[in-house]
Amino acid sequence: MTTPAATDSPVSIVITPDQKTAILAKIADLNAAMSFLVGLTDDQRRKMLKLGDKTVGFEEKCASYMASRPDLIPGFVELNKLGQDRAAWTDLGDIQRALLDLYQRLDDTDMVLAHQIYLPDLSFYQNVQLAAKRSVPGAQAIYDDLKARFPGHPHTAPNNPPTPAAKA
Repeated sequence: MTTPAATDSPVSIVITPDQKTAILAKIADLNAAMSFLVGLTDDQRRKMLKLGDKTVGFEEKCASYMASRPDLIPGFVELNKLGQDRAAWTDLGDIQRALLDLYQRLDDTDMVLAHQIYLPDLSFYQNVQLAAKRSVPGAQAIYDDLKARFPGHPHTAPNNPPTPAAKA
């Protein structure tokens, strides 16, 4: 699917109950297949050492040096376990990249649909606001309920705008 611009015609998606059930079942299958995954709290995440793009080169050099100079490896480092962790980390990266592409398209589609929903909602809100100003029966109650979504925006112009304070 190409990315629609704001001026493109609307995206029309229908997810049947059978499709939704099948997709959720496949996600459950993925979760079961990846039972080795762990969950961390926000505090645990903050305390973890990160091996990201900036430190991968360092890790690769360490792996190379450890292979060529095993005499310099501290005694508490278990090479078999380290090798297993490195292989799992590489495999997990491949899985993450595949899922990231899928997630990005899912998120993009969600954003397009949300836009297509919110735009008519705002139009309805503006119409209700106008109807309330014209004293259409029932419109004021709807407007009062919906305007809570925009608490920081003034809803009526003040009768007496504030004047600048006099300079001392």
